[in-house]
Amino acid sequence: MERPLVLSALADDLSLSQINLAGTHDSATAFCALRKIARCQNTTIEEQLRLGVRLLDIRLYLRRGRFFLVHSHADCFTDDAHRTRLCFDDVFAACVSFLELHPRETLVVSIKSDRGRESTGFFRAFYETYIRPNMSRWFLGNRVPTLGESRGKLVLLRRCPRASDFESKEVCGLDFSDWEDQGSRKHTEPVHMRMSEKLCAEVQDRYHLPPDIKWARCAKPFLDICAPTASRICLHFLSTCGGHGIPAQNAGAVNAEFAAYALRGDRAQGWFFLDFIDRSLCDKIMRSNLQIHAVTASTREE
Repeated sequence: MERPLVLSALADDLSLSQINLAGTHDSATAFCALRKIARCQNTTIEEQLRLGVRLLDIRLYLRRGRFFLVHSHADCFTDDAHRTRLCFDDVFAACVSFLELHPRETLVVSIKSDRGRESTGFFRAFYETYIRPNMSRWFLGNRVPTLGESRGKLVLLRRCPRASDFESKEVCGLDFSDWEDQGSRKHTEPVHMRMSEKLCAEVQDRYHLPPDIKWARCAKPFLDICAPTASRICLHFLSTCGGHGIPAQNAGAVNAEFAAYALRGDRAQGWFFLDFIDRSLCDKIMRSNLQIHAVTASTREE
């Protein structure tokens, strides 16, 4: 079924931070090991893009020059047979193919090293493998781009450090490398991050809270008050491994609350990372932009 291409319909001068984006947490886990505790999605990257997802949470393991998709100790695979490991080559190809078909859309790609000893060599290797040979495919500034600047591109959100002697800090993406772990079982407030004079963020990723507390005392209060600007990104992780630690059960509870929550009609509320996203939740987020912002083109592109 053809899906609405909402970003294609919006004005070029809109800041990407002031557009609601539907995203997935641990995006590549549709086929993964340790399924009960590690699986956070039931659709592939390609299927997510067709649903309208425009924000990907990519967790990687660099081994012998290859970037494998992982969720901590759980390996990700290309299908349910678990014979072939999923590599970033596959994800990158899927993203590029999508953008070639829909050049007025954009994708925000968050990358982090999710296994092994984190080092600055991780980003250098990623840059040399996927960015330098494909510079025209990436937005790499450490500031929020406009939609016009990012159309047809992958916007890099970097959750890994870069070497201090890297050729230029201006080509390393949105710098979220000082990400503060939010694993506390007591605190519920979001964390403020300042990356540069042109970029700051409010991040809610309280991933150890039980689903009822996660929603009522953490996710909803932040949604109620958050106010993205042209230089402030608001990130909402609706995912949690709290409670019994089973993502599917937790997502069922939190996603139901979010489905009943009324998004604002006068301003965007930010970028959303969900477990087990479905068509209705994705449409809820993406189509909200059509009420907030003026539409300049058809929402369908086929």
